[in-house]
Amino acid sequence: MKKIVIIGAGPAGLAAGFKLCEKKAQPVIIEKNSCVGGLSRSFKYKGYFFDIGPHRFFTKNKLILNWWRDILKEDFLKIKRNTRIYYRRKSFDYPLSVKNLFFNLGLINSLPIFFSYLKSRLWPRKIEDSFEKWIINRFGERLYRIFFKDYTEKVWGIPCAQISADWAAQRIKGLSLSSALRSALFDDQKNTIKTLIKEFYYPRCGAGMMYEAIGNKIIERGGQIRLNTEVVQIKHDYTKVIKLICRNLKDGSLSEIEGSDFCSTMPLNLLISRMSPPASADILKNCSCLRSRSLLLVYLILDCKDLFKDNWLYIHSPHLKVGRIQNFKNWSPDMVKDAAKSSLGLEYFCTEGDSLWRQSDKEIIGLAAKELEILKIAEKKDLSDAFVLRVPDAYPVYDKKYRQRLGIAKDYISRFSNLQPMGRMGMFRYNNMDHSALSGFLAADNIFNHKEDLWEVNMEQPYHGEPEGNSASNF
Repeated sequence: MKKIVIIGAGPAGLAAGFKLCEKKAQPVIIEKNSCVGGLSRSFKYKGYFFDIGPHRFFTKNKLILNWWRDILKEDFLKIKRNTRIYYRRKSFDYPLSVKNLFFNLGLINSLPIFFSYLKSRLWPRKIEDSFEKWIINRFGERLYRIFFKDYTEKVWGIPCAQISADWAAQRIKGLSLSSALRSALFDDQKNTIKTLIKEFYYPRCGAGMMYEAIGNKIIERGGQIRLNTEVVQIKHDYTKVIKLICRNLKDGSLSEIEGSDFCSTMPLNLLISRMSPPASADILKNCSCLRSRSLLLVYLILDCKDLFKDNWLYIHSPHLKVGRIQNFKNWSPDMVKDAAKSSLGLEYFCTEGDSLWRQSDKEIIGLAAKELEILKIAEKKDLSDAFVLRVPDAYPVYDKKYRQRLGIAKDYISRFSNLQPMGRMGMFRYNNMDHSALSGFLAADNIFNHKEDLWEVNMEQPYHGEPEGNSASNF
């Protein structure tokens, strides 16, 4: 019997483990954290449930949607999306509302936006080699500077001109001013762009509820999940991975785990750096330049019943450091123990080790409370409790050189016939949960003869296991 070892118990790792159990295999999943879910995990604090940032359950892939529904059944809620953009002391509806946009900007600003958009359509940038050019070609320069530039640079920490157009093409494929207007004017949820969806699914007690349920099913079917366990070395013979050296994070003890096949959601650069024998110095140097952005999450419990109507807010104003604010009560009332209170999650995008990352919890909570006051969401006196969570390696950075560097990393990993990277950081690809889960399903299938190139999979293609006619584009 094959012994299959999976590094990481996030959406991709758990999907692979679930699929392998269906095939009567008994996978061993290694997870560094104390719970499953990865970046999509949830946790409970004094009776309140919190997520690691907003996690919408939405997909055009019928197989993934049915899988989610089957796992949670009545605990899989349908939620109406309410999101707005805060910019220059005004709130803009998102997805775009023509009436709201015109009202907030006024005629004087709206007309130049139209002419700027017209100019971009008549004389587009011929080479779309950056996020900046990609957006300007579809929205015009004025709207780019209002709704995209400041927020995007806050998220990634680099100028938009240095961000690859690949990020926009992958994350907001098909989005333009005309498509946003069509979505605003005509309710077409069947063919809508993911960025503009008006409803989504969500587990009753947080995104992690889904992955805890999947983890339990894996264990019930004979699989193993080893929590608080870090992979510190990957032993190989230059063509195959032989075993993992793991450290128990509770007592520091080391153990070896052998396997016939390995799947990994560990950050790709970290995976390569822990190979033994090591990769060449040139490959290691290249992979160290695959950068990621991290998250500082400030969780607040406030003595306020109602704060704002949205699931989350995008904070585009450059004078504020917070990027997004999640209102957990508006995702599911069960997230909040006391209906007379509210709980928020404030996201600060940063790079591990930078000045923001190094601030004390007290300083970061003080910053969050101050910015809530500036936004007129809550006052400091309303703060009942607060804590901070640091999340490294949350987002792969698509800078201008990432494609070349990723190519070198992929070529190196392809030498190992029994190793498959999958998931967001495992593939250094900004996947949503559905795409990560699909990569896990396909990785499991690949172990049993089906050969799918995971690097070539996108969510608009049908999954090979779906009935004919149920492709993503037809859902």
